[in-house]
Amino acid sequence: MSESPARRRRAEELEDAIRDAVREELDERGYAGVTFEGVARRAGTSKPVVYRRYDSRAQMVIDAVIARGFSMPRPPFVGPLRDDLVLFMRSVMTRIGKGRVQTFRGVIGEVDDATVAHVARVTLEFANGMLDEVFASARARGELGAAPVPPRVAGSIVALLRHYFVFEGGDVGSDAVDEIVDQVLVPLLKSVTAVPTDG
Repeated sequence: MSESPARRRRAEELEDAIRDAVREELDERGYAGVTFEGVARRAGTSKPVVYRRYDSRAQMVIDAVIARGFSMPRPPFVGPLRDDLVLFMRSVMTRIGKGRVQTFRGVIGEVDDATVAHVARVTLEFANGMLDEVFASARARGELGAAPVPPRVAGSIVALLRHYFVFEGGDVGSDAVDEIVDQVLVPLLKSVTAVPTDG
C-alpha cells in the first residue's frame, strides 16, 4: 500500500508511525512474528518504504526500541542516593519494556558483532548520562566523596541490569532492586568515592 499525495506524511511522522508499528507488532506477536509486511500495514505505508529505511528486521526492531527509550523524559534525581539509584534502575526497565527478553535474544542472534557493539555503546552512553546526574546530585548533598566514579564502576551498574534482563529471564522485581541497591551499589559507590559506609 503506497501513500497517496493527500496522505503523504513528513519523514519524521512516517518514521514515528513505523516505530510505533514495530513496537505494537512486538507486543502482539513477539520478535519472531515481526515482519516488514506487518509493520508496513500497521503503519499505513508500503513495504518498499520500510525496506528503504532498514536492511533487516533486527535493525528495524533495534531502532524502534532505542528510539522509545531515548524519547522518554529522564526522571528527576533529587535524592537521597539510595532512592535515586532505585529510580534509575526502574527507569531503565521501563524504557526497555516488559517482555523484551526474547526480543533481545532474537536480535543478538541475527546481527553482526559490530551492530551488537554499537547498541551496547549507545545504550551505555545514555544510561551513563542518567547516572552522572545521580552522582552529581548525591555529591552535592555530601552523600558521595569528591573522587570521580570510575567508568568501569558506572558500567558495571548497567551490566548488572543487562545480566538480569538477558540471562535471568526478564524484569527485576522490587525486592531484587532494593537488595542490589542496598547491598551492592550504595556501598560500592561510597567506597570508590572515599565516603565511609555505615557500620
